[in-house]
Amino acid sequence: MLGVAAALVPLAVPGTPALADAPATVVCTTTSDWAYSPGVVLVPRPLRTTVKDEYTSCTGVAGAVAVTGSSEFTVDRSAGCVEPLAAVPETRVITWADGTTSTFSYTVTVTSVPGADVITKIGTITGGVFAGRSAQAVQAAPATDLLRCLTEEGITHQSSAGTFTVL
Repeated sequence: MLGVAAALVPLAVPGTPALADAPATVVCTTTSDWAYSPGVVLVPRPLRTTVKDEYTSCTGVAGAVAVTGSSEFTVDRSAGCVEPLAAVPETRVITWADGTTSTFSYTVTVTSVPGADVITKIGTITGGVFAGRSAQAVQAAPATDLLRCLTEEGITHQSSAGTFTVL
């Protein structure tokens, strides 16, 4: 879940405006899948997290600016099911359908609410298209299954859904 860099590569939609021309808010619907190796258990241990994101639609004031996209990145860190949920700074490079890029620098936090974990990334586009504009991603994942944390295998997969917004 904690990535250092990733690429979003949506497919162009014929007849839609270039992303760089979008003057107002752009919102993308997202889903993410995390694979943990070895699985996350109760006590923190070193593991590799592979994150795959799918962007199923991006829209702005003028309608669709991109239809689909994806990103994938891997991060090695120590994690456990009941570790403190600290804010972590990250940077992600997004490659858009027209070949332009945006660098999204943000702080990611995870909070737990009854039945779900909410992953929030709040920051700024620091380079490329939308430079200087605020951006955020918010996703919800089912709450951690603490019983799986007590097994030798642990939690090996987690999914979430949400939005990515450039303001």
